[in-house]
Amino acid sequence: MKRKPLFLVILFFMFCSFFTPAHSHAADYSKVVVRGSEAPLDWGSDNNQLAKQSDGTWKSKPIPLAGGKVVEFKYVRDGNWMDGDNLTFTPPQSGNYVFVFHPENERTVDLKLTEAEGKVTLNLTLPASAPSWAVPSVASSLNNFNYGVTYMTRTGERTWTLTLTGNPGESFTYLYGLGDIKYAEDRQLPREAVFSKEGTIFNDTISSFKAVPVANNVSHNYDFMPKVPDSKDNVRIKVQAEHYGPIDKGGIYYTTDGSSPSGKRGKVLRGNFVPLTVQSSSKNEDGMITTVFSGMIPKQKNQTRVKYKTDIWYSKGKGSQFADTNSLTAEDATEFAYYVDQFKSPDWAKTGSIYQIFVDRFMDGNIKNDDPKSLALPYDERLKGWMGGDLAGVKEKLGYIQSLGIKTIWISPVFEGPYSHGYHPASFTKIDRRFGDEELMKSIIKEAHRRGMKAVYDLVPNHTSNQHPFFKDAQKNGEKSPYYKWYTFTHWPDKYETFSGVSELPQLNNDNPDTRNYMLKTVVPFWLKNLRFDGFRLDYAKGPSYSFWVDFRYTVKRINPDAYIFGEVWDSREKISTYAGKLDGALDFPMQGALSDVFAKDKSMKELGEAITSNEKTYPKEFRMNTFLDNHDMPRFLFEAGGDTNKLKLAAAAQFTLPGTPVIYYGTEVGLSQSKDHNQVTDYKDRYFREMMPWDPKVQNLELKKYYQQWISLRNHEIALQKGTYKQKLINDNVLVFERIYKKDRLLVVINKSQTVPVKLSSADFKYAENTLTHNYLKTQKTGGSVFRQ
Repeated sequence: MKRKPLFLVILFFMFCSFFTPAHSHAADYSKVVVRGSEAPLDWGSDNNQLAKQSDGTWKSKPIPLAGGKVVEFKYVRDGNWMDGDNLTFTPPQSGNYVFVFHPENERTVDLKLTEAEGKVTLNLTLPASAPSWAVPSVASSLNNFNYGVTYMTRTGERTWTLTLTGNPGESFTYLYGLGDIKYAEDRQLPREAVFSKEGTIFNDTISSFKAVPVANNVSHNYDFMPKVPDSKDNVRIKVQAEHYGPIDKGGIYYTTDGSSPSGKRGKVLRGNFVPLTVQSSSKNEDGMITTVFSGMIPKQKNQTRVKYKTDIWYSKGKGSQFADTNSLTAEDATEFAYYVDQFKSPDWAKTGSIYQIFVDRFMDGNIKNDDPKSLALPYDERLKGWMGGDLAGVKEKLGYIQSLGIKTIWISPVFEGPYSHGYHPASFTKIDRRFGDEELMKSIIKEAHRRGMKAVYDLVPNHTSNQHPFFKDAQKNGEKSPYYKWYTFTHWPDKYETFSGVSELPQLNNDNPDTRNYMLKTVVPFWLKNLRFDGFRLDYAKGPSYSFWVDFRYTVKRINPDAYIFGEVWDSREKISTYAGKLDGALDFPMQGALSDVFAKDKSMKELGEAITSNEKTYPKEFRMNTFLDNHDMPRFLFEAGGDTNKLKLAAAAQFTLPGTPVIYYGTEVGLSQSKDHNQVTDYKDRYFREMMPWDPKVQNLELKKYYQQWISLRNHEIALQKGTYKQKLINDNVLVFERIYKKDRLLVVINKSQTVPVKLSSADFKYAENTLTHNYLKTQKTGGSVFRQ
């Protein structure tokens, strides 16, 4: 029996002119600023403005940058971020750089070094043992001894030159290499040079290198198919070599028992071997040859961890070179990995919505554990530290969260550590007393489960605080410490690999067997088995290697096959999709950008349509994308929307009807915004993204709360919104019309953000019942959104 068409959701209105045309020409820009990752750049202020030039470009004032350190940056034009991923630049030496913005080609990376008064010219003669095609580089105190950024210019068959600039009288030390520290000159002490106004000249000769490369570059970059293999699939591996000399052989060394493979030049030391054979070869104008190799790892049974390394070589030569580290030994090679299984994400992660709780800012349920140092501080200063939210408050408000219709809570880190946000762990198995204790956490999970809710924990596997006992021991005792290899010291004890260049966050070496065993055999079971969490949100998931995540998935699913693991991969769709089969899903940063641009910043609806289409093309079906409007690391959506709750409503309507699992950042549902503009402060900008949850009904937007409850309820009851396919029917600058289809359930969704252009639909065009599509309210309504079922 055919169901009568049902009008499911009340329409809502917009009371402002919602669409502002984008700039049609670069000449329209009145303000361009550059924001970036390295001081004095930052991601939130307009401190680094550019000036328009007569040639149409925009230039910054000279900005000091540290040599050898990657700078991520983006241009912001009239308050709007440029499209695409962050741009990157690695300064070849420390100095002042001018950023040049090209409006007609916005993604041009153009930074110009401002020359100082002093100069040094390095002239180098290479030994006969150096490959004729290799380009020498200079690693120095000016570029953090980075061998891969400062290259020389050829002047003869074996002679090269480079001129550096600096202040007269200043000295620097340096060494030569062939583009990588592995190919450094065989010399114990660095050379030294001094800048002078006249320009000092040094004529250097190298007798030998510690090693020489086989190829200019060998890359695999996880180029295997299928991307998510199951037990029926052989897996095709592709490797590309760029080289000048001859190369004709290659191999894959792989294991299926979780161990690390090893081998070289076709000889297996651990695991199994399959050959790589040449598929194609081509030469460009300068003589560089690009050779593509291919090999096949045979199919394996489900729940198998396949790990592999691959190298290439010349059959009549010596040595080989591994992808992607370009190392000359298997020990230093990149370990690639994939997980064989019938990949499926948990069903409960598809059907419900997630509520993100930032514990310290959610609810103070126990004033006895408040931080006494924070209580007397002014509000703005308190926001930098501890505000008193705790696990007792979380437990007290579980009923509130359930009343919204939420099915899953995401609890921010509560590790013992120096900061209230919890992302600087000083212990992975202790809860900070200012949050509560282990027994209280157990009771929260038990109560959530009693209410039919799931709970995921925010795990931080990439790094520790520098206050963690493991790091303090490694920093104090060096190689004598059992934890020395748990981190990567580039110059013990003061220089080490960190998260995002923050010295307080030394990065864990999760490829070290002891580190990985601790994380997988101690930390993961503590939260999953002892505390009974239902999964993890994984902080900075692109930090640890893919090999780590393969082992992580294997471990988690053996403990709880229905656990949900989703990662924070703040990157492009292509990068995010590489975690499919290792993780169940990821946070949808590209979609967040589109939702913010279209609804908060008044851009064309077509941007959202393109984002949806790109998602549909990129991500495997079972790889679950988690959509959100804002979170603890970015401005509140309502602040970005100028406080206009109608814009928030429209964005929420899109979020809850489009594919993906909706995530609500605490307080968004009651109108929590920001008490101040984060752009007006120079430190702790994110404090205003993380203000206290307002619990007084007098300051809550209760109408907005009810609105959220309606959308959450709709999604909870409509399987087409949970699992249905997406089919776009109509799109223009103001309107998006689409269907969500699951078997015989079909929902038509209409979103209109124009105040002046009504939506007119034809039942003949959309094959819906006429009395649904000719509903007078829909035909005359000029702004809003609605959902209809056939």
